[in-house]
Amino acid sequence: MKKMKSSRVKRMVFIIFLIVIFIYNISLSSNSTFIKAEQQPKNILLINSYDSTYTWTLLQTNGILETFKTSYPNSKIYVEYIDWKNNPYSENLDKFKDIIKYKYSNKKIDLVMTTDDAALNFSIKNRSEIFGDIPIVFSGVYEETIPEIIKESNNTYGVIEKIDVEDTIKAALNIYPIANKIYVVHDNTESGTASFKEVKSAVSKLGININLDSINNIDLYDFNTALPNIDKNSIILMTTYARDSTGRTVQHEEVAYYLSKRIEVPIFTVYETGLNHGALGGSVLSGERHGRSAAEIAIKIINGEKISKNILGAKGSVRGIYDNQVMKKFGIGLDKIPRGSEVINKDFSFYASYKHLVWIITGIISLLIIFIVILMRNVVRRKKAENKLIESNYQLSEIYEELSASDEELRDQYIKLEESRDLIQKNEEMYRIIFETANDGLWEIDLETGERYFSDRWHEIFGLTRSEVKTMEDWFSIVHPEDVLVARGVIYDIISGALESFSCDYRITSKDGDYKWIHAIGKVIRDNHGRSFKLVGSHSDIHERKLQEEQIRQMAFFDSLTGLPNRVEIANNFDNLVKNNNKNIAVIFMDIDNFKNINDSFGHTVGDDLLIEVSKRIKNFTRDRGIVARLGGDEFLILLPNIDDKGVNEYISNLSNRLEAKIIINGIKVIASASFGAAVYPRDGENFEDLLKNSDTAMYKSKEVGKRTFTFFEKWMNDNILEMVIMENQLRTALEKDEFILHYQPKISLKDSRIEGFEALIRWNSELLGFVSPLKFISLAEKTGLIIEIGQWVLEKSCEFIEKIHSLGYKDISVSVNVSVVQLLQDDFISMVEDVISKYDIQSKFINLEITESILMESIDKNISKLNKLKEKSISISLDDFGKGYSSLTYLKDMPFDVLKIDKVFIDELNAESISSSNESIVGIIIQLAHHMGLKVVAEGVETEEQYLYLSKQHCDIVQGYFISKPLPENQIADLLKRYNAIN
Repeated sequence: MKKMKSSRVKRMVFIIFLIVIFIYNISLSSNSTFIKAEQQPKNILLINSYDSTYTWTLLQTNGILETFKTSYPNSKIYVEYIDWKNNPYSENLDKFKDIIKYKYSNKKIDLVMTTDDAALNFSIKNRSEIFGDIPIVFSGVYEETIPEIIKESNNTYGVIEKIDVEDTIKAALNIYPIANKIYVVHDNTESGTASFKEVKSAVSKLGININLDSINNIDLYDFNTALPNIDKNSIILMTTYARDSTGRTVQHEEVAYYLSKRIEVPIFTVYETGLNHGALGGSVLSGERHGRSAAEIAIKIINGEKISKNILGAKGSVRGIYDNQVMKKFGIGLDKIPRGSEVINKDFSFYASYKHLVWIITGIISLLIIFIVILMRNVVRRKKAENKLIESNYQLSEIYEELSASDEELRDQYIKLEESRDLIQKNEEMYRIIFETANDGLWEIDLETGERYFSDRWHEIFGLTRSEVKTMEDWFSIVHPEDVLVARGVIYDIISGALESFSCDYRITSKDGDYKWIHAIGKVIRDNHGRSFKLVGSHSDIHERKLQEEQIRQMAFFDSLTGLPNRVEIANNFDNLVKNNNKNIAVIFMDIDNFKNINDSFGHTVGDDLLIEVSKRIKNFTRDRGIVARLGGDEFLILLPNIDDKGVNEYISNLSNRLEAKIIINGIKVIASASFGAAVYPRDGENFEDLLKNSDTAMYKSKEVGKRTFTFFEKWMNDNILEMVIMENQLRTALEKDEFILHYQPKISLKDSRIEGFEALIRWNSELLGFVSPLKFISLAEKTGLIIEIGQWVLEKSCEFIEKIHSLGYKDISVSVNVSVVQLLQDDFISMVEDVISKYDIQSKFINLEITESILMESIDKNISKLNKLKEKSISISLDDFGKGYSSLTYLKDMPFDVLKIDKVFIDELNAESISSSNESIVGIIIQLAHHMGLKVVAEGVETEEQYLYLSKQHCDIVQGYFISKPLPENQIADLLKRYNAIN
């Protein structure tokens, strides 16, 4: 019967397995049919008006990309960003147009999608020139501005951006019925003013008797901005707010967060981005749904479907969403929100979320309990039966053993008496031998007479005579004062009966007067009545072991090079500070600037000596105010308890001055500076690891802004880490993807108004990130070492450019190339420059290397040597950004410079007022100084005619800047040369 049941189960399992395989094959078959039915791949270009960090743009883009991914997976979507909010200039559009033409001239674009006004305007104006008459689908454009932008443009479709003010106001007054006034938050742009008018119109249409007021003067970075005195019977309605009172571009969610922290009344919003940032909710416009609606239109167009209406309303992009946590804050129940609305941030209910799973598990557990109960009953019955058998067997065994033992006991007692007599004699002899020959020092105390006896070995170990230690008090007199209580305590406890034996370590004075560690063991001997009459024990010399343990501890918790605590030890110190109720503990992360360059230039011995000297300076300066540790490499950590932010600033400022004082190592002058980052407990983290990570992040922010600086940690810094990781990943493949281009800015000779040369300036247009500022990616390239490969590419392209220009007849044109400190410190830098120049039909004198002051000061001796070698090869050297950093006449006269470039900071100070002044300007003095030293002078950043004429009057040699020309792509250089330079 059991075999039949088993075969049925197996048969059922096999049938289920076959059904699963059948369903899986059907799904594969339908999948392949679907793929065959797909249309041809399409290329879609998505042009965003704003940059990728603008939330509204990001949400629309996500909606578009997700819709194409699910509904038209065979499409290839290219994403570009105009960045109009940050750069609302015609030059930006011209540059963007050139980039689009350059990138997509060889690609067939089937359809263009745009988000917001600037992108739509750009696409319509340039459609025929760049793409031909292809469809344009837009989103994020107000209904009022569409006619002006589209005009009579055909083949244009889209979804209008329409905020639902009316439903939001109705919901707000139902949720918060005590409100008698609405404060409308809007900016002073045309869109913001229109939003306020729309609120007025909605209130009038609803026939509501309620007061309206405007909040349009917020400075998002100033918490002292005056706001109206808002009482509890008011509500806030957030509309369009893209620029604050200072003209800065701001995010909708930033404004919501700012207001929620300053105002204690409900905040309603018409944009979804305000949610999760302090807004209660409303009938909100979703950027993602908006983007999906536009993408659905685009997919219909490329599928060849007929579009019944070119422009759709925003109804599908609007929905009611309310934040449960904000509603709880104001005591508002969920029954107040409109029916069908979505509620976010609900209180978590495990049962509600996993109801089905809970019932299944409950059923399984119930069956298991029943099964266990049945098994337990069976086990109990069997146990009882076994116990009865064991008990019966035990009783029989006892009877037998009692009978056998009675006879044996009599014989054993006699034998034991004889053996005991012999054993006592042997034990006495053995005890005497052990006492005299043991490696440890043995002792005993007669508690009845007080006499103390030590073995010869004991006196040999400790060098003390018998006359020096006769009594207990004699012994205690040689114990270390800090250990006397321990030594007395164990003897007292063992005599009083609290202990039967003891084992402890303490220090005694040896014959030579030094303290020595011993290990003491003792045991009480009692008579037949339990009375103690003797103590016996031993003393071992464990001094060497204790010293080794201390050395091991030192190695485990302290840095071997500097003797400072290591990371483990300072973490323990931090925990102790917290346990002792220290408040405001500053965790300061310090990193020596350019330490790797010092190691590479002078060797690791100099580097180690520098670390030792720096650690001494930090420790001597800090003293008892805090704790200093070395984390490894050139990184140090400092703990300062009970200190405010002002105190931290003062400490780091003074420490920086100490560190930057002259350091001479093996005859080498080293200039050491450091970058600092600070996180404060408990404000920036409640445990050591979080504070260490956050102070490290703050320190890297200091590095980014120019080193030799200090930064407090702020929460937004962690967000930037992800941005830098993404940028680094894209930067690693930028050369391979051919995403870099060079622009060339002309340099005009003031002597004859001819172009003397150009400065090569790199530009990066990332496929994912769009246009990335050199200010962002150059420092990242230096940090990651990618600047070496990029720098060589710039030099090669510049040489190729010179060769082309010379072939056109402009034989005297030169090109300047910027050199990074990372490149200059490479051992093969000079050979790399020579190899690149040799590939092209040009002379080395037409290459000019621009080097900033700060680069020179990092390993100055080694850099001077390299510059001299380059000068010998007829390569021209320019000192860039003079006056911005370490300007010093001492090193300037020793450097092999040909050209001195005045930093733009000084040129910017040349305005009508300063030029007309009788006082001589700094620029004029620099020009005179440079000419006196035989150097040519280039003024960069010239942007006005006043600056140009003044520099000409001061006999400046060359000028460069937007007054002459912005940096141009290579294909525009020939026309520029025709205007300025006539070919001889």
